[in-house]
Amino acid sequence: MRRLTITTEPLNRWVLLGLLGLGLLSVQPLARAGDTSLIPISPPVHRSEPDPRFINYTLPAGTAFHVLLQSPLSTEINQLDDPVEVISNQHLYLYEELMFPKNTRFIGKVSQLEPPIQGRDAILAVTFQEIILHNGEKLPIQAHVRTDRKDHTWGGRLTQGTKPYLSTQRVAGIGEYNKVVFGGPRAMGAHITIPPGEHWTIILDQPLSITKAKADLY
Repeated sequence: MRRLTITTEPLNRWVLLGLLGLGLLSVQPLARAGDTSLIPISPPVHRSEPDPRFINYTLPAGTAFHVLLQSPLSTEINQLDDPVEVISNQHLYLYEELMFPKNTRFIGKVSQLEPPIQGRDAILAVTFQEIILHNGEKLPIQAHVRTDRKDHTWGGRLTQGTKPYLSTQRVAGIGEYNKVVFGGPRAMGAHITIPPGEHWTIILDQPLSITKAKADLY
């Protein structure tokens, strides 16, 4: 049988006694000052404050990592999207905090590969998508390898012609002299080969956020 609970509304004394006698009413005492036993417990709140056990860091775009190539690369052997692995050859600090120790692994891929053609050498590019920490944790990144070209590639040099010609050059104050130049059809381009152990500089294209436990910093 359902019971009624009344805590605040006054009732006629005789009605109240009747309900108590029939077992239809139970009386709950009002909470006293400082008594929390009758105060409902609120559900947990998701706080926006940072966890004091951890510190968040952000490496800005343009941050450089000095690394060593772990396996050879060749436009004659490799294919597009082949995996590429390098390891850092020195510690990386942010201010005074060690972010990535020496031998941290960086995983990337061959992002551009064009074979050589007549008149142009092969073209090769590598980008990086992941850092693997010593504890196995993986951090997603967007990064490229610094090269001599603005598009971050290797190769693409135009080849010279295949037929030699004598060309008369004139220099003020010196006179004339003959120089061999090449014309006609251009030569076949060459493949690109990069041996293991090559020193590279990886550049972040996007900021990288890192959360470290305070215990790891000491």
